[in-house]
Amino acid sequence: MEEVRIYRLSEKAITISWEPRIDRDINALVLETDRRLYTRPFIGWIENVPAYHTLTVYYDPFVAEFDPSHLLQEIAARDLESSLFNGRKLRVPVRYDGPDLPMAAEKLGISEQELVRLHHSRHYHVYMLGFMPGFPYMGTLAEELVIPRKDVPSPKVKAGSVAIAGYQTGVYPFDSPGGWYVIGHTDIALFRDGKAYFEAGDEVEFYPVTE
Repeated sequence: MEEVRIYRLSEKAITISWEPRIDRDINALVLETDRRLYTRPFIGWIENVPAYHTLTVYYDPFVAEFDPSHLLQEIAARDLESSLFNGRKLRVPVRYDGPDLPMAAEKLGISEQELVRLHHSRHYHVYMLGFMPGFPYMGTLAEELVIPRKDVPSPKVKAGSVAIAGYQTGVYPFDSPGGWYVIGHTDIALFRDGKAYFEAGDEVEFYPVTE
């Protein structure tokens, strides 16, 4: 199993950390640990917050009945790698008409058509949700599409905007300021019955549409 360590984040939280890099196998270990703690919570458990290579566990210190130092042993004993988390497979329609598409293509030194082709030519893993409720951090982009965030964020990015920055792509679930390059838009409902459309662990395929 990947090397893992645990440290106290506060009097109400601990963080379990794997090797600090963006890696699908490491993220699968994070999500499997999250799932197992969620389905078999200890007394005093409140919630888990998964990220790329960490899982933060929040609990009530006045009633919690667990020893953080024993959690590593429990993780190892559960043989996580024998049953890694597998998410849903989603197909997301995108109109590649984003306001930043020409600028992103110019900065990358490729045509707009090539940018679009590269973006929808691979599947993306949702590593985590963050920044705002329901915002999926997906990766990884083709090397040709890796681009720094904007120097000056846009004051308003429309909900449903599909954007890229760094090695990542994502979809804005609400109108918001944002520093990613918006290359398209999707009309899918990003919240259904109060629940975010994307979940950590999902595998996402974008496909182009014209309407």
